[in-house]
Amino acid sequence: MPNVLRNRAAVAALVLVSVAVAGCTGETPGTATPTPGSSPSSESSAAPEDPNVPKVADPLDASAYVGDVCKLIPASTVADLGFTAPGESKGEGSNPGCSWQIRGKADSLLIILGSGNREKGMGGLAGLHKAKEAGQLRFLEPGPEVDGYPTVYYGLQDRRARGNCDLAVGVADDLAISTHAGGYDNEQDSCGNAQKAVSAMIKTLKGA
Repeated sequence: MPNVLRNRAAVAALVLVSVAVAGCTGETPGTATPTPGSSPSSESSAAPEDPNVPKVADPLDASAYVGDVCKLIPASTVADLGFTAPGESKGEGSNPGCSWQIRGKADSLLIILGSGNREKGMGGLAGLHKAKEAGQLRFLEPGPEVDGYPTVYYGLQDRRARGNCDLAVGVADDLAISTHAGGYDNEQDSCGNAQKAVSAMIKTLKGA
């Protein structure tokens, strides 16, 4: 059933983000309640220690969108991706998100702002690398730069060939935004739409 497929895709993307935190902190996913919305500072935006994690040269402040992550992607971009219904606010623990679905189809789009991960000290692409090292993520590989910002493909397994793409972009050294595009027929469509969503969010954060 399309609704079941969409729900599973949304839950899977939310769980991946929470696992990245729980795997290295020993916490139960969703139990921590950090203060959201803090702006990047010289202390919180320190360069990642892992040389495999690319440094974000031009950090972006996403604090204004913690209360409404759906506004990170313009309605025109969402419509171009085929989603005509308004986004629905989501949340896993302290990481706010937004999801879109297409009635009668399995296509789904989900974005998660990792502001809670940042507060726990597990933010940014560095947090996903730490989760991979801890064995909580089995799949992690560099993705393409999008508008000058580094990305990684990640997950409990690589599902891209089956039309499910999880792509995280580092908008600051300690802040990442995760995008899940699922329910498609192939990797080109799912990862292509994930990259379009990431590009739209970066433009929003830059005020373009």
